Amino acid sequence: MDNSSLINDLLNPTKQLTQQKCKVGRMLDMLPDDTSDAMKKAIELIRTTQYQGKNKTYSSVWLSKVLRKNGYPISPSTIQRHVNKECSCEQSD
Repeated sequence: MDNSSLINDLLNPTKQLTQQKCKVGRMLDMLPDDTSDAMKKAIELIRTTQYQGKNKTYSSVWLSKVLRKNGYPISPSTIQRHVNKECSCEQSD
């Protein structure tokens, strides 16, 4: 294994590495339009729902369970970063 390329990548971040979308963003891009639109709406509902705890219907945990049930393994924390706009999708725009 060549450590010099790892060192080079660590010391010189390239635009290509920072422009890759997060798993949620990549998923939204690959899904059919109607499914992508439904997921975007769910993400917006997570973002805007005021309720907390058990009263909160839409959450990252809920969306993660729905996606995993339908064959899309994705963690609640990955979804939450996307919801909070703290993921690499924000860097790629």
